[in-house]
Amino acid sequence: MAVVNLVSLDRQFAQLKKPLGQTATRVFQFLKMPRAEIDIYLIGASKMRKLNREYRQKDETTDVIAVEPPQGFPPVSPGYVGEIYLNPPCARRKGYSPEYALIHGILHLKGFNHKGKSDKIKMEKLEKKILLWLANTY
Repeated sequence: MAVVNLVSLDRQFAQLKKPLGQTATRVFQFLKMPRAEIDIYLIGASKMRKLNREYRQKDETTDVIAVEPPQGFPPVSPGYVGEIYLNPPCARRKGYSPEYALIHGILHLKGFNHKGKSDKIKMEKLEKKILLWLANTY
């Protein structure tokens, strides 16, 4: 079973830990990654803005940042895929759920991106497929 280490760095997100942890576990099930391990941090706007400046050189808050493990370093564990920083209020302001933002981040860690139009379409199609699968398997 996947290992999901989920930490709420802001008290207001504590109630999201269990459902988002279950979502992550199920997404790895869908992706056929039963031994995946991930660290997920629920953070507010100011911390997210700081991370976005550091990792993406963008001085603004965002909904999700996915950080792959550094190359050349020994992995934390054999199935470790990386870290996700999730800002639930920003996701909601953008018109989607924290679950959707989490799926988006996991797919980034799997190598998906939205730099080109065809990449964006491919990623969005898989996100929707996962959401539908999650909705039909609860």
